[in-house]
Amino acid sequence: MQKFDAIIIGAGQSGMPLAKKIGSLGKKVALIEKRVIGGTCINDGCSPTKTMVASARVAHLVNRASDFGVNVNGFEIDQKKIKARKDHIVELFRGGAEKALVKAENVTIIIGLARFTDCRQVEVIHEGEKIEELEAEHIFIDTGAEPIIPKMNGLQDVPFLNSTSIMELDETPEHLIIMGGGYIGLEFAQMFRRFGSQVTILDKGPRLVPKEDDDVCEEVSKIFREEGIRTSFNSNVIKVAKKGAGILVTIEKDGQTDTIEGSHLLVAVGRKPSTDKLQLEKSGIETDEKGDILVDEYHETSCKGVYALGDVVGETPFTHMAYHDAHTVFKCVYENEKISKIDRLMPYCIFIDPQLARVGLNEQQAKEKGIPYEVGKYWMKHAGRPLEVDEKRGFFKVLINPENRMILGATILSIDGGEIIATIQMAMLGGITADVIRHLPIAHPTLAENLNNVMGMIGKGEK
Repeated sequence: MQKFDAIIIGAGQSGMPLAKKIGSLGKKVALIEKRVIGGTCINDGCSPTKTMVASARVAHLVNRASDFGVNVNGFEIDQKKIKARKDHIVELFRGGAEKALVKAENVTIIIGLARFTDCRQVEVIHEGEKIEELEAEHIFIDTGAEPIIPKMNGLQDVPFLNSTSIMELDETPEHLIIMGGGYIGLEFAQMFRRFGSQVTILDKGPRLVPKEDDDVCEEVSKIFREEGIRTSFNSNVIKVAKKGAGILVTIEKDGQTDTIEGSHLLVAVGRKPSTDKLQLEKSGIETDEKGDILVDEYHETSCKGVYALGDVVGETPFTHMAYHDAHTVFKCVYENEKISKIDRLMPYCIFIDPQLARVGLNEQQAKEKGIPYEVGKYWMKHAGRPLEVDEKRGFFKVLINPENRMILGATILSIDGGEIIATIQMAMLGGITADVIRHLPIAHPTLAENLNNVMGMIGKGEK
């Protein structure tokens, strides 16, 4: 039994920075990773997908080059080169992460599957054999999440894709059918449509982006229709089967059955926590019915001294929040500074084009909570910079407290929406009112200067 001061299970966006922080204190850290360093973000999520999104945007711009007075006499998509570019970025980021961990003080990297044998003890399995037994005063779980593969008639008999395997394609699908209209499905739908695929989204729900306001849904849906992406809502997939070289999908909708034939099928119906191989039952660590590890506001599990961070907790499945988990847990455990995860202002960005970003409350949430608000909305079709670069789709939208004029939340559907939402997040944390932002001299011509405009529209309807 090897003894460490800390054991970290999973070298993702919580595990890596946490290992380095703890090791810098002179404490012995075991960092256990079953697959590759970097977690989902570097290997399967943010880095590879956004690299491919960038290729898709170039294709989109070339396709509409004539709108800018530039005549391009045809172009073609090289899916193998797109994949190679993606692989290069992944290897670059992963290599940097591995080098940083190797250089880190007091950190021992162990490759293998970790599973609990007791609350403070784990064993590591590599290639089916036990190779290590470890114990520590503190254990941190950062095993992340993985794609959900639903039980469905015929699914195991067809070569379906998930959010990882679809990025390994060497060919551009002729017709990509996507099960699931969530954030992952939307990014891949627009990406492959811009690569030239016919794309059909099948979703059980009644609309796209159901957590967003109705006007956001309407604009995103309009954008997807304009790009030729087909959507079928309230559609329950009941069967899939091979048909020649393609796939036949049977759906049930409004009491009727129908079939859709495509060349490829992407299953993107959500993700689940990677907890099933941890033997949590031997540790006393409690989970909910989905397998998410239950934690208190400081990320401590039902087993004292054991913490869970990142996607495995299930509440905030975003890389930036996983990274922040490492910061707050380190502060709590090693610097006795309690930072509650409940108090955090969480931003997020969906990398469709234009980007959809949000922080704080939207209208439907404010109404559900009974919080009074005023709203300002400014369309990009009236904004200087978007007109100049011909990116006129979307809008800025902000909610404020009518009494003190503080910002309650904002939704940005715009080019570089994720960059703008960070500015609003800082204003909210800094207690800066809408009126202060309205009268700020912001550099012209920039996208950010439309914060003047949206604040000026509060209580005045739309423009």
